Amino acid sequence: MTANKNERPKFRSHDFHLFHALMILSMTMLFLPVIGTSKQNIPRLKLTYKDLLLSNSCIPFLGSSEGLDFQTILLDEERGRLLVGAKDHIFLLSLIDINKNFKKIYWPAAKERVELCKLAGKDANTECANFIRVLQPYNKTHLYVCGTGAFHPICGYIDLGVYKEEVIFKLDTQNLESGRLKCPFDPQQPFASVMTDEYLYSGTASDFLGKDTAFTRSLGPTHDHHYIRTDISEHYWLNGAKFIGTFPIPDTYNPDDDKIYFFFRESSQEGTTSDKTILSRVGRVCKQHLYLEGG
Repeated sequence: MTANKNERPKFRSHDFHLFHALMILSMTMLFLPVIGTSKQNIPRLKLTYKDLLLSNSCIPFLGSSEGLDFQTILLDEERGRLLVGAKDHIFLLSLIDINKNFKKIYWPAAKERVELCKLAGKDANTECANFIRVLQPYNKTHLYVCGTGAFHPICGYIDLGVYKEEVIFKLDTQNLESGRLKCPFDPQQPFASVMTDEYLYSGTASDFLGKDTAFTRSLGPTHDHHYIRTDISEHYWLNGAKFIGTFPIPDTYNPDDDKIYFFFRESSQEGTTSDKTILSRVGRVCKQHLYLEGG
């Protein structure tokens, strides 16, 4: 038998100390503007895919021909597996051998949504499909997953339990729900999310055009299954934010003081339209008191 959805997850996707290092670095850079320019940064080291293969330092995933355009990954180190979200597919791979006995879920966008997407002028191959953008651990046996759904975001649960010593990897198609304010419409839209205490925190665009970017909180316990977001106003609270990442970081030993940090870039609201300064930002959500801080 599989466990129910109320159990707590034990995924370890990131290292705790890395969170603090990122936070300190980002807050140090908080008030240093990054000026937008057409000049491209030159990398110190550049390797082609062929170079990597010749170096024997990478192992190609042979199942990639069925689900191109990888969007997100989730490392389950405790169980020795890696989950990958791609175009119309979710893969479950073994860390020992990613090409041995891998499992996959085929989850395309609804046909009517694909047609509407194409009528809106979007590309049939690179935009009008279900690109998986959210893969978050919900509990020991379930994942919460969201895809763009051909510019109509959709979310659901994947059963990752065990039955008769066999790993279950199945999407619950009977309990799909809207992905708006949880997942971007556009597969190329910069985006960040994290799941903690049954709540999903996201930094995403809330509209089809991608103009209204927001911090959001959704899901939660059954009795509190609603969402909140940053205020909507004539002058957006966030100005074209490009989200980089979001992490839960405890401030003290008291869990009531825990915070969710959002790292992002946005255009300065000062200056002319043709000369916009790009600023690095950190936004902070207080989990218990539910208000936003930032700078």
